[in-house]
This record gives sequence, C-alpha cells and structure tokens, in this order.
Amino acid sequence: MTRLADIFTRKPPPAVDATPLAQARQPERQQRLAEAVRTVLMGRAAALNGAGASVMEVAASPLVEIGTTLWTRVLRFDAADPAWADRDRVILARREHAALVHAILDLAGIEGADLAAGLPGLDPIFAPPGQALAFAVGQALAERMMAARFGKSLVDHRTWLIATPAELTGGLSYEAANLANEFKLAKLAIIVDDTPPAGAASPADDCLERFAGWGWATKRVGAQDPAAIAAAFTIALRARKPLIIACRKPPTAPRASGRGITADRSILDEVREAWKAAGARNTAARRGWLKRLARHAQAADFERVMNGRLPDGWRDAARAERARLSEITEPLSPLTAGHRFTQAMAAVVPDLVGAAAASVAKQATAPLPGAVPLDAGDYGGRHIAFGTAETALAGVLAGVTSHGGLTVVAETSATGADCLPQTIRPLARDGRRMVHVLVEQNMDPAAAAALPLASLRAIPNLQVFRPSCAVETAECWELALQRDDGPSVMIHSTQPVPRWREESNENACARGGYVAAGLYEARAATLIASGAELTLAMEARTLLAEAGITVAVVSLPCWSLFASQNEAYRADVLGDAPRIGVEAGSDFGWGRWLGSQGQFIGAASLGLMAARPGEYFRVTPEALVLAVKKKL
Repeated sequence: MTRLADIFTRKPPPAVDATPLAQARQPERQQRLAEAVRTVLMGRAAALNGAGASVMEVAASPLVEIGTTLWTRVLRFDAADPAWADRDRVILARREHAALVHAILDLAGIEGADLAAGLPGLDPIFAPPGQALAFAVGQALAERMMAARFGKSLVDHRTWLIATPAELTGGLSYEAANLANEFKLAKLAIIVDDTPPAGAASPADDCLERFAGWGWATKRVGAQDPAAIAAAFTIALRARKPLIIACRKPPTAPRASGRGITADRSILDEVREAWKAAGARNTAARRGWLKRLARHAQAADFERVMNGRLPDGWRDAARAERARLSEITEPLSPLTAGHRFTQAMAAVVPDLVGAAAASVAKQATAPLPGAVPLDAGDYGGRHIAFGTAETALAGVLAGVTSHGGLTVVAETSATGADCLPQTIRPLARDGRRMVHVLVEQNMDPAAAAALPLASLRAIPNLQVFRPSCAVETAECWELALQRDDGPSVMIHSTQPVPRWREESNENACARGGYVAAGLYEARAATLIASGAELTLAMEARTLLAEAGITVAVVSLPCWSLFASQNEAYRADVLGDAPRIGVEAGSDFGWGRWLGSQGQFIGAASLGLMAARPGEYFRVTPEALVLAVKKKL
C-alpha cells in the first residue's frame, strides 16, 4: 500500500512502495510537488487570456520551490481548520504572490481559497513597500506577548513574510527591521526572491548586508537545490534571531512549462494526494493542542481574547471612571482624561496593551500610565516603546492587532499620522478592535493642519472620535472599546478644557452628535464643532446671547455614528436655522452637515503660516459671532 505521507518525513520510503513518486529521491519528490504548483499556475495564466503575465512571472520564480518546501515540510497549519489559533502566520507583500498561495492551498485541500475574503493565517498586505514587513514584525511580537501570558503549550508558532527586495528597502522597513532585532523576534523569517535581472547585480545584496548589521541572520539558497532550501528552513527553526532567506534562480535555469507533471497521469494523481497529505500533516498536532487547551487553567480567558471579547465587568468600570471624571472641576485636557480612563480600564482588562512613540510618550504620559515596558527579556510588559520609530508604529501595531488576543491602544503625534490610513484599512476590513490616539499639541497650527481627518473619516468601518471635554472623552473611549467589529481613532487635544458637561446616565456621544447647549427649537443659528473648537463655539454662544441672539451648539464627536442615525434625528439636532461649522482643518466633507446655505470656518490655507494660530485658522469666538451676524 502506498504511504504518501512518508514523502514529508525524513525516513526513507518502505522498500515495498514501488510507485514512481515514492521511489524517487527526496529532492526529486520536492521538484515534482513544485511542478504541480506550476501546473496550476500555468492553467490559471492560460485562463486569463493573455492577461496572466504576473502569474507567468510567479510560475517562473524561485518562490515556487521555496513555497513548496515551506508548505509541505515546515509550515504549521492544518487544512481541516485554517483558523487554528496556534497556526503559523503567513504575510504576503505583493499581489502577484496571491496566485502562488492560491495554487498551494488548492493542492493542500483548502479548495476555493479566497484571499480577498480573508483566509485565517494568511494576511495579504498590499501597501507601499515596508508596510508588510512592519505588519509581520507586529505578528511576531504578538506571538511572543501571548506566549508570555499563556505559555508555550498554547502559543508557539512562527511568522513568515513572502516579499520582494523592494519590501526591504526604505526608511519604514529599516525601522521595522531594527525593532525586530531589538525585541529578538527569532520566530520571524522573510522569504525573498533574489533572482537578479539579466546582467544586473542581485537586488537584495545591499538589503542583506544592512539587515545583517541590524542583527538579522541571512541565508542564500538556490532554487534548483531542494536540499539547500530544506537546510535554510532548518536554520529558521533553530535561529535565535530573525532570518532572511534569499532564494535565487540561476540564469541558466529553464523556464517553467507546466508540462512535466502531466506527462504521466498516475504521477499527477499521486502528487495531488501527496499535497493533500501535506495539508493534513499537522492534524495530530492540532488535536494535541486542543487537548492541552481543554486542560489549561487559562482556557476560558484564552478563548475570550482570541474571540475579541472584553472581560465581564468592564462596562461597570468604564461608567465608574466616567462618573469620577465628571466630578473634576478644574480644566482637564482630553488627552489627560483619556489617560485616566485607559489606566482604569487596564486594571480590569488584562489584554489591554499600550504603545507610543517618543514624540508624545514619556513613561508618565503613556497610554497606560505606569505600565511595565516590554522588552526582549520580558514579553509580559504592557507598554511598547517605539522610540523614534514612529513611521513603523502604525504598521507594527496593525500586525499585533491582527494576530488576535490583544487590545492595542496606540499614541502618536498628529504629524506622525501620515501612515495611519493605509495601515488601519486592513483592520477596518477584517473587523479588528484597536484604538489609535492622535495628539493635537496645544492647538499648534502645523499639527492641526497635518491631521488626516478627511482621509480617516472616509475609511469604511473606521470610527473617528474627536471629543471635547472629560465626560465626552470617557464616553468616546467606552464606545471605542465596546466595538468588536472594527478599529477607532481618537483625536485628543492637550489643551485644558473647562468643564461644560456633567455626568449623565446616557452616553450622549453614542449617537455621534447631539445638542450640547441651547434649544432644539427657536434658534437663530446652529454652531457645529468638536474637540477644542467646541469650547470656542460655547464662548461665541455666550457673546451672541449678550447681543440678544439665541443659537444652539451641536457637538459632533463622531461623523460615522451620526450618519448612521435616522434622518429625523439628524434633522432635529441640526435644525432648520443657518448652520456654521468650525474645525481647525479642511472643510472637506463638511458640506454634508452644513447644507447649501451653511458656512465653514477653519483653515484658510494648509500651506501658509501666520503669526497667531487664531489668525491662521480664523477660529475665534469673535469670528463665529461675526459669521452668525452676517448670516442673519
């Protein structure tokens, strides 16, 4: 009887096994399995009617051989349960790699695998170079943090990044690579196609030298040497530092034709069975893991965090902290109020983790004040200090969040938010909870102008909060944490705000916008604002009242929540009187709330600076009073 599973062990096949594939030497077997992948790729390229150039390129690349060895002999996954919590994570840096993975998964028994719909264990990060590497670093870091909490019996897997040399160049990838070395992420490996163009030097030469200087291990292998590929993966499994495996196809290597594997139908059938066996190679390991989980003292907590649920009782703690913040009479900035709230939440949510860059964070002002910093010697810490690696912060934390098991609260300056939209989109797409705080430094014009409010508000399934006072801050944080289907961005000013709202049993921010001051009826105008500008609107309302003009002030801390309310509620809040919006930024998108007769007061120009911030943005109580009087 044929024992095809022996193909994936180091033992020689039994002497009685006389099938052509089983009789072949191990390197030849791997070549046959790789040729099966090429057959599938070539078939798909042909089906694209001339539009499959990228698929043809992948079929001719050395990634076919190295991917075959990875999936058949190394990767920890089980086709019967692609969502296995202790599976290896695979990150794809380029769209053309998706065709390769599709072919492998189909052969391994996961039929109809759709990367666009999201397949557990596979994360396509189609973003500018460097983002996928940062994401992979975050996945590897999360594995170490989860292992520190639950032990190796439940968490012991690796992270693999399939990349091109372009992914390893540029400032973002350098920051991410350096972080991987600082945190000693030995379970992270990069697989890169190192085949040089004709007559050119290897595109990965400089990258490998730089990464080696940052403490990475590097290994070159030839695509036509299965033994060398297997040896490289052995190094990866034993390495004490992150590793790059550069795979090169010799210039004289023949181009893939996809014909060899179809020459003998019996071999084709047996190769398909062998690939199916590879998909089931870790079934016994997964079942053993399930038994360990059932006996584990933290089994319930592990399942809770992996399912993205917060512990029972966190809402009571949130409401209690909101009540405490409402009793503080002195002016309190939203940033300070947010820190107090997250510190209270950290006491009841053990999976809450803080992170910050040097531009905003000192230990006393980190998102989780007093949290123990994480380092290579103690992965149980709850504060990730990124130092000056602010560019890579968003991508790394997106990887930490996507891994599962941790609720991340990140903090960066407004000027460091450029990479946030492109890194937070995968979290919004996959419905992952994360809270990213952008800090407005004392209403600095340059910082406020740099806030990507419009681009953030345009991302589907992302909630952007811009609270004003301490009570609103607590309400918005409660809303962000209760989300289990997507990320949130919190925009906090460092400017102290006088208390203008007291505690209420109802979370007023839950509907995205509400009348903060004034009457629903009998108003001459409506001032609409959020964040620090809401205080200016309140001052303008007082000045207008002295002039005998009654206006209402609407707080609009979350546009997406307000847009989800029914039309009657929105019309009731905004009213029929002239509407004037105020925000220290662009007017893009404001027309939705102001209407054709409304007016926006904000940034006159994002490229010019004035001596005074109030002049630059034309945001003063007097400017609002003048705008109302002109409208009337």
